[in-house]
Amino acid sequence: MQAVSMSTSVALPELTGHDDADLLISDVARLSGLSIDTLRYYDRAGLLGTVHRDGGGRRVFDRDTLGLLDVVLRLRRTGMPVKDVRHFVTLVRSGDTERAGRLDLLRAHRRRVLAQLDQLQDDLAVIDWKIAAYQAGEDGTEPPPPPPGWPRPQGQLPHPDSLTTAEPPN
Repeated sequence: MQAVSMSTSVALPELTGHDDADLLISDVARLSGLSIDTLRYYDRAGLLGTVHRDGGGRRVFDRDTLGLLDVVLRLRRTGMPVKDVRHFVTLVRSGDTERAGRLDLLRAHRRRVLAQLDQLQDDLAVIDWKIAAYQAGEDGTEPPPPPPGWPRPQGQLPHPDSLTTAEPPN
């Protein structure tokens, strides 16, 4: 079973100073801002593929591991649950035979992220409007009109947890 290379991190040269660095966990923690405990958790949880060890048993992060870490962090930061990230990594480690599964998983996650972005844009429009309205009050000027569609009709108000649901809102 051949693993697919995940060295896709465009930030890798900035992280390591060169393209083919092997880093110890303390180096990765220092350079990434993640704690050593978080990196160990990601390794134990199977989120980093195979992390090699040096002669002293210390974790060594090579280019592929750093690339996969970059993708894992982006998936987690955009709200993908750990179990789904673990499934993604399993599919990656399965090689080209599981490309369709990876595509399905990433496309579904992309739809959720786009729904989150849409919701955040709507939220930001209301926040910007409120700032402008309050500033107009401070300046003694006419407040701006509310954003289109505000407020939403009853039953369509955004739910505070809707950003973490599995299905994008309709």
